[in-house]
Amino acid sequence: MVGYRALDVPQAVHRGMPSSTLTFIVSLDEGVQAADTAEALPSAKPNPIILGGLHVQASHVRQCRGQAGVQVAVHPLASRALFGMPSAELSVTDFDARPILGRGSVELHERLVQAPRWADAFDLVACYLADARWRRDDDGVRPEVAHAWHLLHRSRGTAPVAHVAERVGLSQRHLNTLFRREVGRTPKAVAMLMRFEHATARIAGDTRRAGRVDLARIAGDTGYCDQAHLTREFVRFAGVSPRAWLAEEFQNIQDGGHTDRSQWGHDAAESDRLGDPAGP
Repeated sequence: MVGYRALDVPQAVHRGMPSSTLTFIVSLDEGVQAADTAEALPSAKPNPIILGGLHVQASHVRQCRGQAGVQVAVHPLASRALFGMPSAELSVTDFDARPILGRGSVELHERLVQAPRWADAFDLVACYLADARWRRDDDGVRPEVAHAWHLLHRSRGTAPVAHVAERVGLSQRHLNTLFRREVGRTPKAVAMLMRFEHATARIAGDTRRAGRVDLARIAGDTGYCDQAHLTREFVRFAGVSPRAWLAEEFQNIQDGGHTDRSQWGHDAAESDRLGDPAGP
């Protein structure tokens, strides 16, 4: 759970990278203007509450000075328990969560706008999600799916799907069916997304620390055959190459320094009110 507030940012379009978690955002202002394509962004309306399914392509977000809100990374297998439906049924093109979550989410936004401190904002969101979980006795997620997700996540997307299916006692075809039904993606697609997410974190982390990045080494460390393989997968998920993404997100990489292009005030919290939806 992260609280963000834009202090001094340029008016620009931000590339929202795909990840293996659902994104739940409750704004402290009129909302976030987001779309699945850059072409659709100008006509998109700001949404005070955003919830989307498991994206495998970058979204586009209008970046504005003064934006603020609380963003939560939600495990896809927690969707039934928290939102009343599997993540497979969440839209990946319509970001407005209000038709799904109803009046309670609107009231959450109204209360969040009045929160005097980040701690109060985090507590409101955590209580909202915990209350949603307690209202449902059974999350309905099959244990084979939860265990398969755990195995893929533990390997950072490098575990062969056939091996994972064998470990959970299902045929690969049956596991594919269950994954599609629950998260809207096959285990292979989820594994590729997890591997991409790990590589992206490594690229960003190395750039922030050293101002430069060795893509060939990161490709090898994160399970890709070579740098070209990493670049192809990066274009698949992000829509641009790693170098192009770095040019968007960072400055002065070539001369050995780096600066975050956006200056944000932020805080973060890990609530003890929420457990691991995938179990032990």
